[in-house]
Amino acid sequence: MLEDASEVEQYAVFEPGEFTAPAHEDAVQVLILSCDVLLLWCAGGLGLGTEAWVRELAGVARRNGIRVALLVPDSEMQQAVSRGGVPCDGILDQNALTAHGLDDALRRLARGERLLPEPAVRPGPPAAAPDAAAMRKTTPIGLLTEREQRVLELLADGLSNKQIGLALGVSEHSAKRVVALVLSKLNCPNRTQAVAVALHNGLVGAGSAALHG
Repeated sequence: MLEDASEVEQYAVFEPGEFTAPAHEDAVQVLILSCDVLLLWCAGGLGLGTEAWVRELAGVARRNGIRVALLVPDSEMQQAVSRGGVPCDGILDQNALTAHGLDDALRRLARGERLLPEPAVRPGPPAAAPDAAAMRKTTPIGLLTEREQRVLELLADGLSNKQIGLALGVSEHSAKRVVALVLSKLNCPNRTQAVAVALHNGLVGAGSAALHG
């Protein structure tokens, strides 16, 4: 399916043992530097001790700006949604997935959509309206990953995409995509305005401001 997906430029397959071995840091580092979307295929479900390492790997990936999707049996779809034990951006049904469906899911995930089924509705009291403080916490400014925050700081230092890529150990193309994502989250049309917004909201320090100026 990945070979037939037009949205996939290249892909790598990792075995669970690479992330459950005592020394798994190298595998995690390779994944972080080379991956835009991580598809975790939990063929046997999330039980039997698999959830702990899957949760850890998914958390590390998402903190570094990688979109994460779980591929689980249809019998576990609702359980994966309601339990919420593994941080992810999408949950896909392995029993119903087609090459076209996978291609569409990867495309939507890469552009920032979330593909999470609606949890089963349970009767209960109506939810209270969120207050202003809670709404501010869900704004894009509060949703920068560690890698995006680092890129924002490098932008404030006046670095080019090529220099940002060198600083992060990734290609210029990958750096350009992270910069575009940061601009999108800050709702800014260009780098200069993004830095101005970051300074105004205290997302970068005064030292960066002096360098940028």
